[in-house]
Amino acid sequence: MIHKKEIFPITNLPPFQQHYLNEDMLLFDIETTGLSPARDQIYCIGCGYLCTDNVVIELFFAENPQEEPHVLEAFYRLSVNRRTIITFNGNTFDIPFVRKRAALYAEQQTSADNISGLAAAFAASEPEPKQSSASAGNLIFIDLYRAATRMKSLLRLPSYRQKSLEYFLGISREDSFDGGQLIEKYLAYVSNPDHDLLSFLLLHNFEDVKGMFDLLGLLAYEQLRDGHFQITDIFSESARTNQHSAKSTDAKTGQADNTGVFYSIKIRPAFPLPKSIHIISEDSAAFLDPEECLIRFQAYNGILKYFYEDYRDYYYLPAEDYAVHKSIGVFVDPSHRKKATAKTCYTKKECEYISFPAKCRSSALRKEYQDKNCYLTLPAKPEELHAFLCRYYSRFFRE
Repeated sequence: MIHKKEIFPITNLPPFQQHYLNEDMLLFDIETTGLSPARDQIYCIGCGYLCTDNVVIELFFAENPQEEPHVLEAFYRLSVNRRTIITFNGNTFDIPFVRKRAALYAEQQTSADNISGLAAAFAASEPEPKQSSASAGNLIFIDLYRAATRMKSLLRLPSYRQKSLEYFLGISREDSFDGGQLIEKYLAYVSNPDHDLLSFLLLHNFEDVKGMFDLLGLLAYEQLRDGHFQITDIFSESARTNQHSAKSTDAKTGQADNTGVFYSIKIRPAFPLPKSIHIISEDSAAFLDPEECLIRFQAYNGILKYFYEDYRDYYYLPAEDYAVHKSIGVFVDPSHRKKATAKTCYTKKECEYISFPAKCRSSALRKEYQDKNCYLTLPAKPEELHAFLCRYYSRFFRE
């Protein structure tokens, strides 16, 4: 087995990655001879981790199929004392592959205790394939591919492969191959070991692991959704004086809402974002730059409806045009009440609000029941603005 190790100072990484990483984390990536763990083998595992003030990347390479158990044992020694496992599409591929290959050797009783321990640890801790982060057993799994695809409304990229995300972040590579193209090169190396072939194989795995350190920067966008920012300025202007102001029409009455004002809010992220992203829609815009972000939206004045989920527990009062709970409606003359339906089970609220083009929860504020947009009411108190911005920013993340 070939073992390669490289060390570089953590100060080479941007501030967010330096803050995010801890010695409990292990990044890893595997190279295999195919897609089936029943038939194919792991020939290389690359690992990355933090050691004091340094980032360490270690590669374990099987020079022939018989060395696969040694690669698995080396990986187990690095992973056994770490709680957080970080991969790129590992929930779907790398983790199940390692678990099945380790379990196969354990069943054959031809492996060391280390592989049996690896099989047991990964069998007891299986992440959900589609989740970006999850706790399972004693381990926490973070899948950077899943995290990136949850940000599709924000990133708006044509591809979410690792190299595509690295290109978006401005990360360059020497390696020009993908894992599938390297299978033939590995088989050629096994038949006739060659230094150039080995260099191609190791470089690809090394850059996959190193690239994951860079992709951790994508998680910096989540800090805005999670409230890790400071509001630095707020200003407004009348929407009527803005030539780009949009009109909003009530779906039921056909009357235009009061166009209200345009609000602009500047915020400073706790850590710089990796790259500028500008998103402009009809009545809002988000200019997310590394050091400072500007959120701009048009607010409307009008009446919205809050729909209750448990409509069977309500009466609708036609004269008042709202619903009341049956515990109260029982005191209303039966001729002045009806059983509420999903479409009539609401109360009304006159407020200042913004359009929120996200999937509505059944109890969200809407204009009518069939409304595909949601709406956010502007906070009445300045101290509530921070939570409002977090909710606004969550529109860019898939649940």
